[in-house]
Amino acid sequence: MMNNQPARPAQAPQAAPDQRPGFWRRVKNVLTRQWGWKLGSLVLAICLWGVLISQDSALPRDKVIDGVRVTVTNAASMRSNGYIITSGLENVDTVSVRVRVPQKNYASVNASNFTARLDLNQVQKVGEQTLKVTVTSLNTSQYGTVQDVLTPDIRVVAEEYGAQSRVPVEVRRTGEVPEGCFAGALTRDTEYVDLAGPKSIVEKAVRCVVNWDQSALSPERTPNTASLAFILEDAQGEVLDAGNVTVTYKNQTISRIGVSQEVYYKARVPVDKSSLYSGTPAEGYAVSGVRISPEYVTIAGSKDVIAPYLEENSAFYTYEQVNIDGQSRTTNGFLTLRSPQSVEYISTSSVNVVVTILPEAFVNPDESGAGNP
Repeated sequence: MMNNQPARPAQAPQAAPDQRPGFWRRVKNVLTRQWGWKLGSLVLAICLWGVLISQDSALPRDKVIDGVRVTVTNAASMRSNGYIITSGLENVDTVSVRVRVPQKNYASVNASNFTARLDLNQVQKVGEQTLKVTVTSLNTSQYGTVQDVLTPDIRVVAEEYGAQSRVPVEVRRTGEVPEGCFAGALTRDTEYVDLAGPKSIVEKAVRCVVNWDQSALSPERTPNTASLAFILEDAQGEVLDAGNVTVTYKNQTISRIGVSQEVYYKARVPVDKSSLYSGTPAEGYAVSGVRISPEYVTIAGSKDVIAPYLEENSAFYTYEQVNIDGQSRTTNGFLTLRSPQSVEYISTSSVNVVVTILPEAFVNPDESGAGNP
């Protein structure tokens, strides 16, 4: 039997309840519930990772090495090319590098395992320029490889290179020799020096000067010696900046010059005037006066030799006399002194004696016979 009831219209499907609010709630719960355990698990995972990494000796690690000493090379080659660096190298000492080191050697690798080099053949012009420092590992498998030089650039200033030979050495005496002392022969290590350095300085140098202070001389320590610094001067006497000039003598670099001087005790001794001539002038004539030149003689020597001539009545005597017998005019002669044989210095060994002879009418009786024995 057939069902004659009319068919019901199809119902539209009902929408599923919105699941999104529940999803975000679950995400929130995952993130906020028991966060302490979760944080602890993260820390534990990191520690385990670190342990595993540290136990793997084959893994490399980056390390910064300080204090790698820089070696400057090819200075002679640079000079052969006609250049010299005048500034910029004074602060080149060490550099820092970043290296990739095998894990097993990380703690032991240090600056001594690397070499830093500044090649001066990089200088190819005059003026300010930048030079590169290169660093290499002594053993890449053991100490690792250099990744980066942290201070690779060195700013320098270069000038033309010049040289000059046989520049004379001058010892310039300053100060006064102490009273009672005599400064004798002075010597120096060298009469000349050779110069090399910035052409603008070297070409101006005309003398190498050593200042010798005589005020400190003493006969107690003769010879007086000292090793002294020197300066370079130009033709006008201006001091040159010789900081970058190399001074050599017989191919040896020098920074000081030795000076030596003999110093003795000194005495200033009068010449005795009591017996400088002999004989009698012609009849009607008389001696008007006697002149002697010099009147004093300076001698120098050891303390024992000089001591007798420091006494108040000491004098030098002559070996002979001027003969005026029968003379009617002024007569003179050079007379040799009786001087000690052991003196180091004597200002003269003879004196000039002048005997003035005039008619008796012009001669003061008090002057007649002066210097006669």
